[in-house]
Amino acid sequence: MKKAYFFIISTIVASFLSGCSAGETPESVPFPTTAPEIAIPDVITPGGLQEQVSGEKYHLDSSISGYLFTDSEVMISGDNIEIGNTIFINSQVFVNGRSNVVFRDSIFKELDKYEKAALNVYESENITVMHCRFLNNYIGMGIHVSEAVVKENRFENNNGHNALVIGEGSQAVLEGNYFYGNFPHAILAMNRESLPQAKVDIINNLFEQTGEDAINFEDYRNASPSRVAGNIIRDTGWSAVNVEYNSWNSNITISGNWIEGTGIEWDLPVHSLQLDVFQSGWGHGILIEDSSRVTIEYNRILSAGENGIEVRNGRDIIIRGNGISCVQTGIGAYAYHSSSLSRPFSPLSPENAGGTQATASNNIIYEAGREFEVDDLSELIID
Repeated sequence: MKKAYFFIISTIVASFLSGCSAGETPESVPFPTTAPEIAIPDVITPGGLQEQVSGEKYHLDSSISGYLFTDSEVMISGDNIEIGNTIFINSQVFVNGRSNVVFRDSIFKELDKYEKAALNVYESENITVMHCRFLNNYIGMGIHVSEAVVKENRFENNNGHNALVIGEGSQAVLEGNYFYGNFPHAILAMNRESLPQAKVDIINNLFEQTGEDAINFEDYRNASPSRVAGNIIRDTGWSAVNVEYNSWNSNITISGNWIEGTGIEWDLPVHSLQLDVFQSGWGHGILIEDSSRVTIEYNRILSAGENGIEVRNGRDIIIRGNGISCVQTGIGAYAYHSSSLSRPFSPLSPENAGGTQATASNNIIYEAGREFEVDDLSELIID
């Protein structure tokens, strides 16, 4: 039966590639043929800072502008307020149980605290972060059980433990942001408690030079429909997008992204307090492992250091209309990795350990060591 699958897939790919040399794009394809135009947000320079706060726990219940906080903890204790034209240096800002709070044209930088984020949002709604800069922090921003819009910001060198962390049950829209030099991930999204309101839209962002996976979903379980769409993701130490660690019923669509250069040698510095350093890992364009309900469609994957798309122990996976060039296999479908059963973090249960079940259609593999690979426990079929 598997040989029949290969015959059908190869025939369809050949029909797309007739008359095209490696790297040449047919006239009509479902994936982008050029990188989307995504504007990089300007570098902001807050001025006229007339109020300075240093080494304090500061409660903020009204709108402010023109403040400089250093080595402080700032508690947002009011609703319907705006914080603008302000700089936070080695400081933490907490938004807990609040609504209608806007951060605009401000800088969060140089937080030198282990496993701490510069901006923390908990159990809050209608939080907007716009035209801000997160620079040289251990973690740039954390969102937990909250509703937030993060738009047109710069996240640079937040390289202790991720630029942006999205936790349990959050509804977050991330649009038009620029991520550069973050480690290990630019965005880490989780829903370990299976809260049904979890929903993440990662749309039209630019990612460059990420230490490991640029976008990583871990334990993203039983979520509402989430999207990774229209992004440019360049030069990642590992994969561009990774869905892993028991992300069952994740309900994620990865669509229309421009992915270029995965599995690169990454040598940007990590945070001074980070014990982990960059190590070479997988270099797949998109990786799905121990997860289900993921659609991968209409992406352009270029210069993937390993497989273009790899699915390992994935169920209900749809792969359609992607254009792929890579070093190893265009599309690979594999069983679980035995080490997943004993990993210290989110181990795979034996009843969930099996092969991949995926469908593929209308994918164009321009250049690869081989087009497809399917192991004995897995299925890769055509609708």
